[in-house]
Formats: sequence, structure tokens, C-alpha cells
Amino acid sequence: MKKFKGLYVITDESLISRDTYFEVIDSVLSCRPEFIQFRAKNLDKKESLIKAKEIRSISLKHGVKFIVNDSLDIAINSDADGIHIGKTDDSFLSVRKEIGNHKIIGVSCYGDLDRCRKYADLGADYIAIGTPYFTKTKPDRKKTTLNKMKEIVDKIESTPIFAIGGIDNSNLLEIMKVGVDGVAVINSVFAANNPKEATLALVDIINKGV
Repeated sequence: MKKFKGLYVITDESLISRDTYFEVIDSVLSCRPEFIQFRAKNLDKKESLIKAKEIRSISLKHGVKFIVNDSLDIAINSDADGIHIGKTDDSFLSVRKEIGNHKIIGVSCYGDLDRCRKYADLGADYIAIGTPYFTKTKPDRKKTTLNKMKEIVDKIESTPIFAIGGIDNSNLLEIMKVGVDGVAVINSVFAANNPKEATLALVDIINKGV
């Protein structure tokens, strides 16, 4: 059995009200997704660290793994469970050296099978592939077909694989049938009128589809 599976929620500063920021995070994590990733591209380091530490506290309360996107120093200083890196981030081996073997490193691999193999072989704790559908977060991202995702799933056997990109409750089962271990979402949770209810619905679909 693979180490990680299920729902992976990713924050978006433009979608979560400052006035209710941590209340929304708390309500979403009460639904027990597998991961929450703190993704704050345009915040300064001071505010990012304050938010990361508070999300770390909330994630511990609910038993949810906490990942920081891109920023190694924020991940370390907030005592996150790990970090997620993409194409332009620091090299995997240098990140592993800094963060330690006991922490999680996830890697964006898009629809690139060779990249998936590379980071699976290097010991990534999970890889993210996509995007299968249009996503407002990265509207110019090249689409990865379901057939290509299935090929990646079939050939990367030991590393957990999460699909990302435009996934919501209307297409979630279609994605899970490809064989991924879980899905990562942003808008389908944090753009919803009720993020907690949206999270519960996604968790329920995943559980029924497993």
C-alpha cells in the first residue's frame, strides 16, 4: 500500500478572506484531507511565516499533513511536514539535505514521464501530475491527457501520485479511475460558497470510489 492517498487541498490567498482566513482553514481541515499545502506566491516572508505557523498548529489539531510550497526556509521555520517543489525551485538533493530525511518532499511533474521517473528514483515522497482540465490557477498550462496520466500511473508503481488541475466533484471519479492515489484541489474548495461542505463532498467521493 502506498504511503499517501486521498484529498490534497492547496490554499490560495486570493480566494480566502483575510477576516476569516484561519477559520476557513480550520473548517476544511476538520474534514481530514490527507494534506494541506500553503501556497502564497505574493506574500512577504514575515506574513508567510506567521500564516504557516498558524496553519501548522491547525493541521496538528486535525492530524493533517502540512506542506509548504516552494519556500524551504518557511517550511523549516514553521516545522512543516514537508515542502513541494516545482520546475524552477531548488534542486531535489539540496532540498533533501536541508530539510532532512524525515520530512516529505513532493514534486510537480506535470505530464512528463521522464521527470516522474527521475524524482521517483531520487526518492520523492509523492509526485503531482496534470493538468487534465482547465484551471483558473494556471490557465496557460499545457493539458495532460487522461491517457498520458494513465501511462504515468502504470509505470510509476511505488511513488504516490496526485492529479492536479481543474478537478472538482463533476470529474473527480473520472480522474480516480485513471489510478492516481489522490487529487489536489484549490478552487473547488476555496472558491466554494462553503469550503467545508465542498471538502466533505470531495472526501466522500474519493472514499466511495476507492
